[in-house]
Amino acid sequence: RIKLKLYFPALYRVPVEAMGGGNSKVTLNANVESSTEPGQKCITSAAFDEFASPEEFFDALIAWYKDVKSPIDGSAPKGLQIINAVPDKEFTTVATWDGDACRKASYIYTIPNVPKSGDYITKVRVVYDRASLTATDINSAGSAEEQTHLLTATGRVLKNPARFEWFSKDAEGVRHADDAAAKEMQQCVDDIFTRLEKSKSSVGGA
Repeated sequence: RIKLKLYFPALYRVPVEAMGGGNSKVTLNANVESSTEPGQKCITSAAFDEFASPEEFFDALIAWYKDVKSPIDGSAPKGLQIINAVPDKEFTTVATWDGDACRKASYIYTIPNVPKSGDYITKVRVVYDRASLTATDINSAGSAEEQTHLLTATGRVLKNPARFEWFSKDAEGVRHADDAAAKEMQQCVDDIFTRLEKSKSSVGGA
């Protein structure tokens, strides 16, 4: 079956290697020494000053969290709530997906904690600080009645040059910043730069 994670979720391993296909404006590297945590590994992007400022990227990242889409086909969930919002500090997205469709898809993809009946619910609590350009997301999934913790991920936007640094810790507390994680993160980063480009084109054409 095809391994599939939701949002940032990512978990696995391989040596440093640039990610991204021909359409990626900014590529990612796996298993890089963290610039903020000595001795730890992370996924780090190439410098992107020519495309966006650190603050623009961070704001687009926060907007990306709120615009929940299926990692399979890009479709929206049947229901989406943003709860427990504290301005400039945190919010939680609660996405409701058709349970029958998710159970069928789970024969092809590895979708975590799909319930045997009822809808599939994914929750992501995002805690962020614009001053330090840091965001942490806590991911869970399951039924409306019972959620299982999947992982916690932390992303930081660095300056001079502008770069994005990211890692996750799974439910067992194991840190991941590997090849497979970078491939999935590349989709997120590509989407963020596409959004930024459209936003700037819209403003430029106004």
